[in-house]
Amino acid sequence: MNKTTHIAALALMAAAIAPAAHAAPPSAVWIDIQSPATSGFTVGSSQVTYGPVAADQVWVYDGANITPQNAANIENIIETQFNLPGTGVGSLVLVGQNDSQSSNSFTLTKATSYLAIHYGRGELLFHWDTPLAANTVFQINNLPRGISNFRAFDTIAAPVPEPSTYAMMVGGLALLGFVARRRKQA
Repeated sequence: MNKTTHIAALALMAAAIAPAAHAAPPSAVWIDIQSPATSGFTVGSSQVTYGPVAADQVWVYDGANITPQNAANIENIIETQFNLPGTGVGSLVLVGQNDSQSSNSFTLTKATSYLAIHYGRGELLFHWDTPLAANTVFQINNLPRGISNFRAFDTIAAPVPEPSTYAMMVGGLALLGFVARRRKQA
């Protein structure tokens, strides 16, 4: 056996007997929490509680980091998990964030329908059908790891027509009625 072959054989043996601690961790998957009551749901081995209002849907991604941890990437993930459009009516708009959150309690300064909380190696996504009101204090306890940041989003609503638009529409209908009446008389 020459020196190169001997070194290659030693490298293969070292790789074969390497400790399992170097093995890649299992990949995390998204889990849909059914009936996510404020009294708690399980994340890892922790019973997480939150409030003040029960979410209509919660998704958990535990055991791996989502990168990059920026608002655009998190918005894309929320749109994917909740099957939302990427643009237009029903898409998301960022209404609040804190990139250095360390407390289990924070104030949502604007109405919020979707909330993403990053906690170490994990992410929680909350959705409320009726948005949480501005100045709601959100509390979350017993996460397996501390909060790193949060992102709050609301959905883009259909525009409400201005009163002048309604006036033009009524005027147009009246004009059509007048024209139709004149034709009938003629």
